[in-house]
Amino acid sequence: MASYAWQFPDIAGAFDLAGIFVLRENTDDVLSQIDDPFLVGFSCYMWNMEYNKALAEKIKKRFPSCVVLFGGPQIPADASPLEKYPFADVLIHGEGEVPFLRLLRALQRGSPLSEVNCLSYRVGNEIVSTPQITAKEYDFPSPFQSGFYDRLLREHPDIEFVPVIETNRGCPNRCAYCSWATSDARVRLFPLERVYADMEWVAAHKMEFLGVADANFGMFPRDEEIVDYLIDLHARTGYPKKFQVSYAKDSGERVFRITEKLNRVGLCKAVTLSFQTMSEEAQANIGRSNISLEYYRTLLRKYNEAGIPTYTELILGMPGETKQSLYDGIEELLEKGQHKSLLVHLCEWLPLSEMGKKEYLEKYGIGYTRIPLNQPHAQISATDEVQEFSRVITSTCSMPAADWKQCALFSACVSCFHHLGLLQLPALYLYFERGVRYVDFYSALLDFLLEDPGGVFSELRRRFDDIIERHAAAVFSDSRFGDVAWSFEEYAFLRTVYDKNAFYAAMDAFLARYIPDEAFRSELLRYQSFVIRTVGVPSDRFEGSCDWKPYYASLLKNERRTLQKRKIVYEIEDPNVYTDWADYAREVVWYGRRGGKYVYSSEIREADVHA
Repeated sequence: MASYAWQFPDIAGAFDLAGIFVLRENTDDVLSQIDDPFLVGFSCYMWNMEYNKALAEKIKKRFPSCVVLFGGPQIPADASPLEKYPFADVLIHGEGEVPFLRLLRALQRGSPLSEVNCLSYRVGNEIVSTPQITAKEYDFPSPFQSGFYDRLLREHPDIEFVPVIETNRGCPNRCAYCSWATSDARVRLFPLERVYADMEWVAAHKMEFLGVADANFGMFPRDEEIVDYLIDLHARTGYPKKFQVSYAKDSGERVFRITEKLNRVGLCKAVTLSFQTMSEEAQANIGRSNISLEYYRTLLRKYNEAGIPTYTELILGMPGETKQSLYDGIEELLEKGQHKSLLVHLCEWLPLSEMGKKEYLEKYGIGYTRIPLNQPHAQISATDEVQEFSRVITSTCSMPAADWKQCALFSACVSCFHHLGLLQLPALYLYFERGVRYVDFYSALLDFLLEDPGGVFSELRRRFDDIIERHAAAVFSDSRFGDVAWSFEEYAFLRTVYDKNAFYAAMDAFLARYIPDEAFRSELLRYQSFVIRTVGVPSDRFEGSCDWKPYYASLLKNERRTLQKRKIVYEIEDPNVYTDWADYAREVVWYGRRGGKYVYSSEIREADVHA
């Protein structure tokens, strides 16, 4: 917004951009750095809305004539924030660049704000809103090229910033749960010259991670050109080292070529093969359609053969989803071969989404619960003066709260024990060799785990009750695993691996109902334990009577292979030994989850049985 406005001489001559505050500092400390401001603007998201309100109230109290401006995705399409917050003067609805420029000009000239679209503001005791028409202009200069981010780097030399650029803006999809769905703007492309210059800026400043804010990267043919330029830049400069985008929803041939190129040079993190819900009724209710399951199976096989990690996302809380449809959907994804990563997110109510409208909530009987900010991997701070909040959908007309809790618990169980690998081999073996459905196996496992009142899944069950009844947090923290928040399945995984030997000893009793052969069952569990990466294990050795490694690898590709009986010895030499649980949690579970770092793969080699 600043880079767009301050390019014009009338704005640069009339206004000074006195400060840009990006850190979550104590509000009194921020207030002490502000000197008689004309206007203070707040970009509002779910992770800073309460902080912004607290700071804005203090600013307005100390500087009554200051114009307090709110905008961003947390500002709804109506003027209700002005009714709730007497310290706010003006709201910008939607994209901010053009309304912000025109607002500054109107304030400078003393002209009426009614001439500026996309505003709500006060006139005496009344609140006025102007038409919400997205401006056609989009020739916005890059803030990287305009020098505003260089200013931030100078002001905060000790902060490691993560740059996020736009190559385009907008989304053609109209998913009801997403804020982008209510925008009336078409997808607009920024000039390639701007995109390339931004990437050059990132490399020149030796920034290791580059994010792209596009909703559907890979939608346009030129996206492949952008990736070619990035790869050349990486070869020339060594930067950036990682590249993250949200790929186009159909994940077609272009996206595959893009990810194959990125994977070849180590820049690719993982590829989303996204569904959000498998229920046709829920898809219709949220205005979304999925790729066919056969095409999904083909894509999985293709990415697996290329060695490119994939992950699939579902969202719990879609109107029309039932407990049975969620279970069936998870079964379908597993049967089609998604054994790498399945993420089941809690649906969050967003004020700018279609789902955020009162009529939509009433139509589908949607109930949400206000809880502390649902942000896994955020730093845990005991000194944060302001609590932020999320609104998580916990019931709909098709899924009462009791079913929601059971679905959340079951999803965490599948993600922890299958997609984080802890019992993946037994589940695959039983599916391919004994015809045991995945959902039946993990439902039985969940029941078994819940029999232990002191176990981690009993703790999760209590937490889900507390979310509904006491508005408890939907993340967990444990000082053993660092000072960050963990999702349900990640917390369960860390707790389980922390006491891995006891866990697999307990699993012998559970698996006995499926595999009566004690010797075979014991060997299967020993190999499953052997492949799980843990703390303080520079090397390990496994001796058995079956060729587990190629067998397991074939099942992960959704291909049945005969388990051969022969004496076998596998050895592990781990070049990345973790001696600290916090480091392990960060590097393996947080950073390495999508790449499957929680299991050994290439580190396992077959050794001479006579050695």
